Amino acid sequence: ATEAMREARNRESVVEDIQRETGLQVNIIDGTQEAAYTYHGAVYGSDTPPDTGVLDVGGGSSELVTAQERCITWLISVPIGSGWLHDQYLSSNPPSQDEIEKAEDFLHTYISSLHVPQPPPALVVTGSSAKALLKLAKQALKLDEQVDRLTREDLLGCRGLLLSLPAEAIAQHYGQSIERARVLPGGVLLILAMMDYLQLNDVRVSDHGVREGLLLAYSRYGEHWFDHPEVKPGDERVGQVPPLPKEAQKAETPQETFVESGRGELKKRAKKFLGWREKVLTHEEVEDVHKMRVASRRLRATMDAYEPACKAKPFKQAYREVKKAADLLGIVRDTDVMTQHVGDLLQQAPNEETEGMQWLIDRLSAYRKQQQQVLEDYLQNADEKKIQDKIKSCIPKGASSNGQS
Repeated sequence: ATEAMREARNRESVVEDIQRETGLQVNIIDGTQEAAYTYHGAVYGSDTPPDTGVLDVGGGSSELVTAQERCITWLISVPIGSGWLHDQYLSSNPPSQDEIEKAEDFLHTYISSLHVPQPPPALVVTGSSAKALLKLAKQALKLDEQVDRLTREDLLGCRGLLLSLPAEAIAQHYGQSIERARVLPGGVLLILAMMDYLQLNDVRVSDHGVREGLLLAYSRYGEHWFDHPEVKPGDERVGQVPPLPKEAQKAETPQETFVESGRGELKKRAKKFLGWREKVLTHEEVEDVHKMRVASRRLRATMDAYEPACKAKPFKQAYREVKKAADLLGIVRDTDVMTQHVGDLLQQAPNEETEGMQWLIDRLSAYRKQQQQVLEDYLQNADEKKIQDKIKSCIPKGASSNGQS
């Protein structure tokens, strides 16, 4: 067992339960052992140069290993990963520019303090985030399906995509789970920062890691494989873990429950959604309709995610209210997009088509005005406080699941 069990408060009782029920003994390995197993799994294969290093990007920790002639020379396990970066620095969806800058500043400072004795000439990256980034690059950047390398340019392209689109869009368009899409910004920033530190222009992504390394260690080192020096390195080969900055140590405090998280997220998303109401009503910018529509989608996605913690009746009422607003916003926004598209075509249309296209634009404009009025009537009659109260009542204080105490 690895990071999740290392951090679990009840790990001893879980290990005892597993052994009692199955007869299997669970060994909770430390970060350095995990790094060693990951190295052996990731570099397995005749095409890997013997001095290649390995970076394993996990959710709550990451491991870096260097080697010479396939023998580990130095390794370190640090308490930062893609999920950790999301929780500490990149919690907005998508992350804000200020969050990105703070995360990159932290990574530059922290990784620079690792003091790797002999930086590897090549690097293999493994872990779920690395594999998800390779999949994203193949789809979004049209890389060859057989490629297993990511260049700095590829990763910068992924960075731009992940930091400009919400996780819901990444998940929908590029076949990622919503949970993975949320933490991928942290993964790409971490890999880029490590490449900068090691002065590498590309990395290879491996499907193999700690599980394959465990099997290889058993087959190579026999009965005493668990204590072999190549999988349980001595202190002289283990790097010193730099301390986290004080502002980043809040992750060590107890984590909020699913219900507590839902209550906070629903309140935050509802506030952002309703915050666009006045701007839409005052016609400050055409894009305000689009922004309120996006906010409504994010609110609905959040409500979907936390529905198991909600009381059924208040949830249905609040969801119906939000969906109604989203539908009206969608009609107006889609008409704007269509009008803009036809207008662009009109600029290049031959003379015999301009009259018909102008007629279509006029009709779209009239329809848009009519639907804008319907939207405004709805928003003017909507009571912000009542909507907020409906959403708030989905998860009452003291609830544990399904709105029950």
